[in-house]
Amino acid sequence: MSGFLNRGVDIRVTPKRAGLAGIAVVAAGLAFGWSGLFNISASTKHWPVTDWFLHWVMINSVETWSIGVEVPDNLDDRALIARGAGHYATGCASCHGAPGRPRSPLTDVMSPPPPDLDAKVPTWETAQLFTIVKHGVKFSGMPAWVSFDEREDEVWSVVAFLKKLPGMTPDEYKALAMGAETDGAVGGLVAIAHGPQGRGPREDVLADCARCHGRDGLGRDGDAFPVIAGQSEDYLFDALSAYAVGKRHSGIMQPAAARLPYSELAALAEHYANQPAARPKDAPTPDPALVAAGEKIARDGVRATGTPACQSCHGPSASARNPAYPSLNGQHASYLETQLHLWEKEHDSRGGGPFREIMRKVAFRMTPEEIRAVAAYYASLPPGK
Repeated sequence: MSGFLNRGVDIRVTPKRAGLAGIAVVAAGLAFGWSGLFNISASTKHWPVTDWFLHWVMINSVETWSIGVEVPDNLDDRALIARGAGHYATGCASCHGAPGRPRSPLTDVMSPPPPDLDAKVPTWETAQLFTIVKHGVKFSGMPAWVSFDEREDEVWSVVAFLKKLPGMTPDEYKALAMGAETDGAVGGLVAIAHGPQGRGPREDVLADCARCHGRDGLGRDGDAFPVIAGQSEDYLFDALSAYAVGKRHSGIMQPAAARLPYSELAALAEHYANQPAARPKDAPTPDPALVAAGEKIARDGVRATGTPACQSCHGPSASARNPAYPSLNGQHASYLETQLHLWEKEHDSRGGGPFREIMRKVAFRMTPEEIRAVAAYYASLPPGK
């Protein structure tokens, strides 16, 4: 070293030399990228250092962006878990697998491959799982939740299911994700005509919907899914069409409806409209005082806030209803509350069919107490149009 110094060689790092070195590094990186020598094909794996770095960045990012996420206290609710399982079966299991269901062979040639959730879920905190499901992960195949800003309630249903996934048996998974349907009817494996004279939805389409809604439209697992039996055909078709084009927000229903042609949506609407309406199984008895308060609002409205009477559009009444308006009689109170709260949010988290702006103006004027009361009242009524 002293010899270099004696010969007048200056090896000190100056700002100018550091700047030139930085420019050289950037130029070399750009030249390497321009050359095309870096192999971006998924048939080659990441370099170990690249894999480590991306995963390290992802962990730190999730930990940071999950700060402040408030975890609800109902994640053990069977209905919420079933709702998440129903979506997981079609939206997640093909990549991540499920108890008794192998992953798609395509995952073996993905880079990075989707993780085994049975092992990975316990390594994340609940708020961190929510952040991953809601926002997805860049540089991977993990997408953000459809309507992630509008339907956090749906994201939590998947998180609730994921918390129960590790160690789940195949039979437990089948009951949560498939209901009364068999695996062979899911995923387009069966395609035969269903219904009188060959009308109605294809068997594989109906079976996929029936996993959650039942073939009778009465749902399952308590209030996990809304009762759609006996709704008007117009309303059901409008709702499915709105889901399909993203006018009604749902990360669960939008992907399901968007992959079907309108002829199948119409056939599904016809099928469920023709199912007899019935009270949901094991429906709880609403508080009589709450029902009475809700009946007054439904009948008279709320003059102080200009909220109109619910009965004028949704019944029950002697006058004929617009068939594009849903019947609320006998619907789950929890479902009605959720929909009204989505309506009344300032940026309209629900969306809907051609009459959505009418309900948005109505719900925006209602207090949480009024919403709860109206939902209890309609849940107490006998089902029917």
